[in-house]
Amino acid sequence: MQGAFLNDVAIGPDGAAYFTNSNAPQVFRVAKDRTGWQVSTFVDATGTIPIATGFNLGGIVATPDGRALVVAQGNVGALWRIDLRTKAVSAIVTDPAPTPAANALLNADGLVLRGNELLVIRNFSRSISTFRLGDKWTTADLRDETPTDPDRVFTTGTLSGGRLYLVDSKFEEQPAASPPYQVVVLRLH
Repeated sequence: MQGAFLNDVAIGPDGAAYFTNSNAPQVFRVAKDRTGWQVSTFVDATGTIPIATGFNLGGIVATPDGRALVVAQGNVGALWRIDLRTKAVSAIVTDPAPTPAANALLNADGLVLRGNELLVIRNFSRSISTFRLGDKWTTADLRDETPTDPDRVFTTGTLSGGRLYLVDSKFEEQPAASPPYQVVVLRLH
């Protein structure tokens, strides 16, 4: 794990924690066995997921059927499907954007899955893109783009009680962020 930048985590159906590495096309698995906690490289997708300048893999969610992980690559605006049984990595097919600036996955950071609806929290784009995922998690159709507070940079979130809780990273504060740190609540419709 030398040089890794652990970005986001999802709990799989097996109870293991799966972490994305923003510096390489890797997902790590942390699980407890009879000897204690073990960390392993679950998937190294070198050769399948191209690396680009900036933060690569970010948000990650486990599908409700327990078959796959969905991972965002925000610096290039892509989604990837990782099969939990075979470890096969494949691109999730999305509608082509008319221009790179219109790519509804650019700056994808946090992912939140609600059934087949994927909420993509787009940090520096200051918006949330909503996609409808296909039955086998291989396609994603853009349904909506919602702007977020222009003075905040949200990086991840979670659902609870019909509300979306978003973490304000304070990334816009340079060279270092200062308190108070906040979680912002949005009501979903």
